[in-house]
Amino acid sequence: ALKAREPKLVENTRKAFFIKGPKTSQIITTAMKDMYMMKKPNAKMMNRKNQKLRPFEDHSSIEFFSNQLDASLFCYGSKSKKKSHSLTLGRTFNYQLLDMVEVSINVDDEFKSIRDFSGERKKAVQYGSKPMFIFQGDQYELSEDYKTVKSLILDFFRGDVVEKINLASLCRVIVCTATNDRLYFRHYAVNLKRSGTKIPNVELEELGPRMNWTIRRVKSADDELRKKAMRKPKARKSQKTVKNIERGKLGDKMGRVHMEKQDTQTMALRKFKSLKKRKGKGGGDGEVDASKRQRTSADDE
Repeated sequence: ALKAREPKLVENTRKAFFIKGPKTSQIITTAMKDMYMMKKPNAKMMNRKNQKLRPFEDHSSIEFFSNQLDASLFCYGSKSKKKSHSLTLGRTFNYQLLDMVEVSINVDDEFKSIRDFSGERKKAVQYGSKPMFIFQGDQYELSEDYKTVKSLILDFFRGDVVEKINLASLCRVIVCTATNDRLYFRHYAVNLKRSGTKIPNVELEELGPRMNWTIRRVKSADDELRKKAMRKPKARKSQKTVKNIERGKLGDKMGRVHMEKQDTQTMALRKFKSLKKRKGKGGGDGEVDASKRQRTSADDE
């Protein structure tokens, strides 16, 4: 259990726990269940109400549950006279509160849960599926609060970090539109239909939940804690590329050596008898015989 919590080069999928405050409304309970279904199986739903839990006033309880459940994300739901339908999304680093955002679900607008839609509900909880994200609006680039909301939504629902992905698993998309001081949260299923060509027709079918949020409070991360959370291990940094070294198809390490042009005619190479030029037949043999005769005649005299 302790080894699973040790720092790793590649982090595990972030887990989230859903916790209720002293009072909650039916809309908050339904919204938390829908978000829990979208986050499964990396989620933990806590059904008991916590009387003294208020993240913005005292976040010690959030850090305690984060350590106990080994979860770095949380969703807190509550209700009060001034804030009837309130959701708080946040995250921790090293079991310390990093940042969080409190939003309210607008009751005046139409709120629908996953059960209110007749689409393919299984895609909302399909194991291994990864959602696509669309963030529409200039506020995500201009406002620091909306930047924090965008980062939290990405961390909450992005799923496992993989190098390659099957296109069939991209079966849903989360659309967050920011306009008129409101954030419209939508969740769609991606249906691929035949078109008579290699490229299919893409149609979106709403899955739910359908929520309209208003940002109330934002707690940004401290500078020192943010630097620690964004620090990359040395082993994760890009290594220096070594020139003239490659890897073959079978994983063999191959090197390339550059040398000056050499003259093989003047080099002292090892000589083999098999490479010597053989004496030809014909005129060459006659000259050899004549020289031998001259030698023999000189010896006789």
